[in-house]
Amino acid sequence: MLLLDLHVHSCYSEDGAGTPQEIMAALQRRGLHGVAITDHNTLEGGLKAQACAPKDFIVIPGVEVSTADGHLLALDVTAPVPRGRSIQETIKAVADQGGIPVIPHVYRLLSGIHEEKLSSISSKISVIEVFNGCSLPRTNVKCARIARALHLGGTGGSDSHMPAYAGFAYTTVDTTDTRVDSLVSEIQKKHCWGAGQTIPLSYRGDRMALSIRQFFTRGFRRI
Repeated sequence: MLLLDLHVHSCYSEDGAGTPQEIMAALQRRGLHGVAITDHNTLEGGLKAQACAPKDFIVIPGVEVSTADGHLLALDVTAPVPRGRSIQETIKAVADQGGIPVIPHVYRLLSGIHEEKLSSISSKISVIEVFNGCSLPRTNVKCARIARALHLGGTGGSDSHMPAYAGFAYTTVDTTDTRVDSLVSEIQKKHCWGAGQTIPLSYRGDRMALSIRQFFTRGFRRI
């Protein structure tokens, strides 16, 4: 069994802090085997991590894309994924690269795609995020329930924007094969699930306040 944080942000996100190296060091201290650094609308953090990863530490390049309908994680992509398109168009763009589209934090107010939209695209995806370290526990329970109802696999990620909380949530993948291609295949086959612990309320409150301030500063435009 391998443990990977498949949703974490670095200093290459406009609202993130911490270098890819600092994030990977924090994850290793927590006993995780790998990461997907999924910065907002840029691959730079993930590609930097891939280039400087410690020996035997797995890096799946990724990005969190702002679609017209909410956020989408794109795993195992190395070319930019355009922002601002519909969720359907963005999923296709990720799949065309051979990547894995993952729906994160389904119920989040400003950046989730919500249940109705998820139902309409469930046949085009293999997994959704069922444990997000910054989400309320009851919301993670709802995400896990809908994943099972739609016969989807589940991922987990801290969604941390600073190294201190990287690895609080993670994805368990039912394999010991550390090759990225093999891991991606197992995720596509739904042999994965999300687990972990919720990040402390003090940090989540600060994150929510910052997100709201940035929303107004951007002129009511989602990140």
